[in-house]
Amino acid sequence: MFSKYLLPNRFNLIVNRHLKLTRINQNDFSTTQPFLINLKDDTDNTSVVQIKRVLKSNNISCQDGITNIKTSCPVCEKSENQSRDIYINKTTGYFLCPSCQYGGKFGLIEKFFLQSRSSQKVNELKTYQKIFNNSKEQAVKDQLNYKSYLDNYHEVTDENVDDIFFKFGINDRIPKSSLKNLNTRYCSDTNKLFVPLLDILGHCVGYKTVEIDSNGEWKESCIPDSNCSGLVLYNNLKAVKIKEKDSQQSAIIVLNILDLLALTTTRINSTFICLPYGLKFLPQECLPILDQFNELVLWFNYNTAGWDIARNFAKKLDEKRCKFVRPTLSQPTPYKALECNVDIKGIYSKSQPILHKAITTFSSLRQDVLSDLQNIDKVQGVKWKRYPALNKYLKGHRKGELTILTGPTGSGKTTFMSDYSLDLAIQGVSTLWGSFEIRNTRLATTLLRQYAGKPLLDSITEDNLLEFENFANQFEALPIYFMTFHGEQQVKVVMEAIEHAQYVHDINHVIIDNVQFMMGMGDDSKHIDRFYKQDVIIAAFRTFATKKNCHVTLVIHPRKEKDSDDLTTSSIFGGAKATQEADNVLIIQDKRLTSVRGKKYLQIAKNRYSGDLGIMPLEFDKQSLSYAQKPKKKTEQPESSSDQSNEVLKENAQFPNM
Repeated sequence: MFSKYLLPNRFNLIVNRHLKLTRINQNDFSTTQPFLINLKDDTDNTSVVQIKRVLKSNNISCQDGITNIKTSCPVCEKSENQSRDIYINKTTGYFLCPSCQYGGKFGLIEKFFLQSRSSQKVNELKTYQKIFNNSKEQAVKDQLNYKSYLDNYHEVTDENVDDIFFKFGINDRIPKSSLKNLNTRYCSDTNKLFVPLLDILGHCVGYKTVEIDSNGEWKESCIPDSNCSGLVLYNNLKAVKIKEKDSQQSAIIVLNILDLLALTTTRINSTFICLPYGLKFLPQECLPILDQFNELVLWFNYNTAGWDIARNFAKKLDEKRCKFVRPTLSQPTPYKALECNVDIKGIYSKSQPILHKAITTFSSLRQDVLSDLQNIDKVQGVKWKRYPALNKYLKGHRKGELTILTGPTGSGKTTFMSDYSLDLAIQGVSTLWGSFEIRNTRLATTLLRQYAGKPLLDSITEDNLLEFENFANQFEALPIYFMTFHGEQQVKVVMEAIEHAQYVHDINHVIIDNVQFMMGMGDDSKHIDRFYKQDVIIAAFRTFATKKNCHVTLVIHPRKEKDSDDLTTSSIFGGAKATQEADNVLIIQDKRLTSVRGKKYLQIAKNRYSGDLGIMPLEFDKQSLSYAQKPKKKTEQPESSSDQSNEVLKENAQFPNM
């Protein structure tokens, strides 16, 4: 089923409605040959009910966890010294065997659970078993490689710990033994710390690197750079003097090593956990480790971004067991609290759970209101760097909103939206593109050229190839994902893919170009009113944006109007629901074909956040395929007041009825 999908580039692509994420190694990249990914067909998105039914019908015992179902791996060979447990995610059906570090869709491992097997099935399973065993051998090698890599560096000892604390500026109130308890390693040549990441079996599956950057700031990075199944764990048993058998049932989750170290100064009866990738995303491979805790306290940055992502992570971890430290100036992160002599345990005791979804009071909103007022810049959202005029009107790009973009055919909606989304992705906004009009190859080419700011490989030379590789490597690191849908698609299929991507990759911005391709032209839809069908699609995306706290941008074509008339919110195809549900409505007005001196500009026709409306001129740069606004050049002689007045009159003449 998947073999018909061609992935034409090495960027992150989400394949088919099963949404398999395929990362193509950059060393295998070819500029001439597309990649043919031949994935084995498996079942559709498997529900937890189906998983339990398969296990029960084949007499397989299992343990129902909070986020995963735990059972015995049917592939791993029995060993007295090694666990054979396998963890199956309840939401995605993704399984992970910590012993061999092999994972995939439940449809693959399901074949091993079935008791009745034909000769063909037996041969097929033998092939799969070889893949598992090879993966296990590779996992053991990786663990040894991580361990041997860390063994190359110095252990933190009583002799060098004072020097390490001084070089990294660590607060002296933090116990010196905390770094040793984390099995931290130190490289004196590069002045870096290496903190191991441990999986559910206690194996080292990666590490966090800590260094001081050129600005004197604490900087952390993670190896591997994605989908790590390990966490930094600190068990506070000795500090609170409880026995190992009375293992802690709660955990405090923080974003960086400094905050974790600050928590070791307290006598809080909890396990302290540092996430591998901070606010970027929470891999589902880490969830089995967190299932052992009945209570999780998320203590993130004291700004609105940290608060928003904490709520998103809580949905993945099960909101019923999650508490939050509300982000206010009086409740900073643990290390800042230590520096400011604020009682860390007192802040922890004020952590609050999520209340009933349908009922709330001002007392429960009070801290949120205070946070919004204290962090007004963060509340306004991510600022555009390529389009500063948008910041003037929209203030920023905010999660949980619905934006509609429309404009005449050929006016550059897709080109503008790709540049618009690239600006945000460069600033860390994880983006999912659903382009039904143009193929991903062409879209990725446009995005890469906009990122580079100039044509690439206009002539095939060694220097140009090296330049391409440099820009492609940088672009590949951006959090941009693509769905491989093309042409007409059912809204149910698209929403399944988007919800899966948002869960697995913590997507913050979804772009659909365009909505008309989900309305269908088949026989099954010819008796359904198209306006009604569009309203259903709009409602689905509105619900998703609000429920998942994710910004959704929909491109919708306008109705056919006279070229001489300006487009308005009433020009958008369909009923009034689209503009009623939208938080922002952007219209590209193109007057170049109807006026000698006509120009193209973006009109902000609706802005629910601040109410500011206006226009932003769009000047297209063919070299970079971008509408990005360029800084004004300073002239040696300022214009006279009369010249400025004439210029204003000319601008008003070019944009009538505004």
